[in-house]
Amino acid sequence: MIIGLTGGIGSGKSTVSKILKNCGIEIVDADIIAKEIFKSENIQKEILEKLGETDRKKLKEMVFNNPLKLELLNKIIHPKLIEQLEQIKKNKNKNQILIFDVPLLFETGIDNLCDKTIVVDIELEKQIDRIMKRDNIEKELAEKIIKSQMSIEEKIKRADVVIENNGTLDDLEKKVLNIYKKLKEEEKSNEYNSSSRKF
Repeated sequence: MIIGLTGGIGSGKSTVSKILKNCGIEIVDADIIAKEIFKSENIQKEILEKLGETDRKKLKEMVFNNPLKLELLNKIIHPKLIEQLEQIKKNKNKNQILIFDVPLLFETGIDNLCDKTIVVDIELEKQIDRIMKRDNIEKELAEKIIKSQMSIEEKIKRADVVIENNGTLDDLEKKVLNIYKKLKEEEKSNEYNSSSRKF
């Protein structure tokens, strides 16, 4: 079973991913794969030709202030990312639970590679505060990054499971462990129906 895990930037998705990893579930981190793709010589050359910049910090500011440039960057990176995830899916064991940790799960269509989807939700003000502190950026840029992504309301509509992350770390851990137990039950019974997209 492949579970797609996503949420808005600063939602706590990475924390959920770490908890699941500590439970023994294998995590495929799309950010790590995308960074490796970004570093490749051919991709660097294409980004430089089309956007005139390859410094990650400068590029981040550029694309989140210009939706067309963001779309252009995504068109360079995302096909390669999807290609690698498709290969991972092809090679996985039939009964193995695998988490695809993908920030733009629905935007890229990677949810179509998944049997189930989980969305991590957080209150907007907490989200903005986390992004500003984590990335050391101004509030305006944090808001632009959030707006560049699919709305959390739309993500929730598409998700099979929603984890609200407005409480403590202990609260979040209890919720994630509860989901983990359900996943293990399905793995043991081997009776899940990938077409139902419900659990």
